[in-house]
Amino acid sequence: MLRNPFKTYRMGSLYMLTFGGFLVLFLVLLMAVSYQVTAAYMSKQVSVYQQELLDEVGKRIDAKMTSVEQVALSITRNEALLNYLRNKQADVYSRKLAQQELGYYLSNIVYSWNDVLSSVHVYMHDPLPMIGLPAGFEEMDDLPKEPWYSLVSQSDYAWIGEREVAAGGQNKQAISFAQKIYSDTNQFLGVLVLDVKPEAVRDTLLNESNKNRGIKRVLLGNGHQMMTDAGFDQEENVWLRDMLQAEFAHPSYLNGRKVELGEPYFVTESGDRNAQWQVIQFTPMKDITEDSSRIALTLGAIGVAAILIAFFFTLIFSRQFMKPIMTLKQGMDRFSVDRLKSEMPRDYTNEFGILFRGYDALTERVTELYAHQEKQYIKQKELDVKALQAMINPHFLYNTLDQINWMAIEANQPKISEVLELVGKMFRIGLSNGDTIVTVREELAYIGSYLQIQQIRMEPFKLDVSIELPEALESYYMPKVLLQPIVENAVMHGFHGRQSGAVHIQVTEHQEGIAFVVHDNGNGFRPNQDEMPQHQKKMGGYGIRNVEERIEALFGAPYGIQVVSLPGEGATVTVLIPKRDRANYYR
Repeated sequence: MLRNPFKTYRMGSLYMLTFGGFLVLFLVLLMAVSYQVTAAYMSKQVSVYQQELLDEVGKRIDAKMTSVEQVALSITRNEALLNYLRNKQADVYSRKLAQQELGYYLSNIVYSWNDVLSSVHVYMHDPLPMIGLPAGFEEMDDLPKEPWYSLVSQSDYAWIGEREVAAGGQNKQAISFAQKIYSDTNQFLGVLVLDVKPEAVRDTLLNESNKNRGIKRVLLGNGHQMMTDAGFDQEENVWLRDMLQAEFAHPSYLNGRKVELGEPYFVTESGDRNAQWQVIQFTPMKDITEDSSRIALTLGAIGVAAILIAFFFTLIFSRQFMKPIMTLKQGMDRFSVDRLKSEMPRDYTNEFGILFRGYDALTERVTELYAHQEKQYIKQKELDVKALQAMINPHFLYNTLDQINWMAIEANQPKISEVLELVGKMFRIGLSNGDTIVTVREELAYIGSYLQIQQIRMEPFKLDVSIELPEALESYYMPKVLLQPIVENAVMHGFHGRQSGAVHIQVTEHQEGIAFVVHDNGNGFRPNQDEMPQHQKKMGGYGIRNVEERIEALFGAPYGIQVVSLPGEGATVTVLIPKRDRANYYR
C-alpha cells in the first residue's frame, strides 16, 4: 500500500520535487497548447490564403485551356476539313492531295502553338496513311477502343486526363481535348483531338518556388477527372488516383484535411467544386507548423530558464523554511529525553514565532503537569487506602437489609420480606463492583426486580409485565441503570388514575446496534414537555433527558431515544445503543 508522501519524505525534498514537477508539467502543457493553437490558426490562415491562390491558378489554367478549345472550334469549322470528311473528292489522288494539305494546315497550327500543343488527330471514315507530321488521321472504327471514348460519347467535347499518345513516330505524354465534328446539316463527321503538352499545364499549375518547398498540386477537370499532377513521383501518382477516386465517390471534402504521404500533408481545394477546373494542393505540414514549432521552442526555452531561476530561489526559501522547523524539532527531542528546555529564537514574528512561543508555553505547562502528577500520585495512594475502607459499606448495607428481612419474616410480613429481597438484588446489580457497564441480561434483571416491587406496591392495581430478550443479545454490554428512568415514567405517570395497566419491554437487533422498546398502554402524553400533564413534567421530562444526555456523551449519533405518544393511547419509547462487547466497549 502506498504511503502518503507528505507523511514519509522530508519537507524540503518534497517541496522541491512538488514545486519543480508542477513547473515542468505547466511548461509542457503550455508548449503543447501553444503548438496546437498556433498550428490550428496557421492551418486556417494558410487554407484561406491557399484557396485564393488556387482560385487564381485555376483561372490561368482555364484561360489556357479555353484558348485550346477555341483553336479546336476554329479547326472544326474549316470548310476544307468538312469537305474532306464528307468524301467530296472525285478520286483517290484528289483525296490524297486534300488530306496532305489538311495535314500541313494542322501541323502548322501545332508549330505555331508549339509551347502548348504537341499533336493533332482527326478520327474519320477511311483515312489515308500519313507519316512524319504532328498531325494524323485515324480510323473512326478504332475510336470505341480508346479508354476515353465514354467521355466523348456522352457529350460533344471533353477533356482527357494525361495519357500516352503516338505522334510523329514517337510516344509522348499529353492532355487531350476531344471535340466532335458536325456538318452544317448537323451530320456527325468525325472527332478532333488536340494533344496538349503536360509541361505547359504544369508550369502554370506549380511554379519552381513552390516545388522547392515540397508543395504538390493536382488538376481536376471534366467532372472531377484527374488531368495531371505536379510534384508527385510515379508511386505517389498511383496512390493519388486511388485516393481521389475514393474521395469523390462521396460528398466529403478534402479541404482542410491531413493525409499521410511519407510525411503528413495539409490538403487545400480551390473554392468551387462545380467549376470546370479545380486545383488541389498538398502542403507539407512541417511548412505550416514551422512557426508554431518555433514559438513552442521559444516558450520552452523561456520556461526552462524560469524553472532554473525558480529552483534556485526555491532552494534558498526551502532552507530558510526548514531551519526553524529543525530548531523546534531538536528542542522537542531534547525536552522529551531529559526535560531540559531549549531556548527558542525570539526574533521571529510570523507563524514560526507562534510555534516557538507555543513551545515555550507547552514546556512550562508540561513541567507543571509533571509536578502536579507527582502530587496526585501521592494523593492517589491515600485515596486507595480510603477506598479499601469504603468497601466495607456495601457489605454493611447487604447485612442490614438481610437483618430487616428476617425481622419482617418474624413479624409475619411476607410482602415486605419480598420487597427487601428485590431491593437487595437491585443493589447488587446497581453497584456491580464499581463497574459502569453491565450485560443486557443484568440490566433486564434489574428492571424486572424494579417492576416486581411496583406490582407489590400498587396492589390491588393490576400491573401486567412482559419482557422479551433474545438469547443472542444477552451477553452484550450497556450502561447500567439506563432503562430505569424510562420504565419509571411508564409506571409512575402512565397509569395515573387507572385501575390496571401493562408494560411490555422488547429487545431487538437493529442495523445500528440494539434497540430497547418500552411500551405501556397508559394515559400517554405529548413528547413536547410544555404540553405534559402537571404530574408528568417534573420527573418524566428529566428522566428521558437524563438518558438522552448519557447516550449522547457515550456514543453520539445516530444513537439516542425516540418517543411516540398521544394522550390516551399510551407511549412507546425506543432506546438505541451500539452492540458492543466488554473488550471494545470504550473504543
